[in-house]
Amino acid sequence: MSTEGSGHGDPRHADRQARWQARYTELSGSALPPVHDLLQAWVRAPQQGTALDLACGRGQDALYLARCGYVTEAWDTAEAAIAALRPLADGVALHAEVRDVLRAPPKEQSYDCIHVANFMARPIFSRLVAALRSGGLLVYATWCGSYRGRGPRDPDFRAGPGELATAFAALTCLYYQEDEERVAGVWRRPQ
Repeated sequence: MSTEGSGHGDPRHADRQARWQARYTELSGSALPPVHDLLQAWVRAPQQGTALDLACGRGQDALYLARCGYVTEAWDTAEAAIAALRPLADGVALHAEVRDVLRAPPKEQSYDCIHVANFMARPIFSRLVAALRSGGLLVYATWCGSYRGRGPRDPDFRAGPGELATAFAALTCLYYQEDEERVAGVWRRPQ
């Protein structure tokens, strides 16, 4: 999805939705971007269980999770992104769904792996932790710090210093890296 993801009471919400819908419509039919490096580094085939690619955008990471063996769900609010992903999911265990995670967050203990990239929605941090099954993996990478020409301009959609480490402190941190522009981490729910 987008690098942005805040509340429905915000009058800018509809504008952001329309912008991402237009962006994914424009990209329809073009080659998918590469799978995120962090995901490839921490998740490899063969896998079992269920995975969620939250704010999946064009779906390259969801496809990767499914090809690794996970029964995968891919959620995004942009209908154009999901419509383009569905035909690519033929032959793998992937269900692509138009879904607003703020209105319908993941259910507790329902995933063995959750992947989030370039999406920031603080209200769901605790729901992500709760959605992991025992031993489940959270792979999260997004924008942080002040705007430097890339990613969202709005600081509401950029992580603050140490914010992800604090948000997921209930999980066991396996990897964490933060610089001026990006933050990435991998956490496991204790068994």
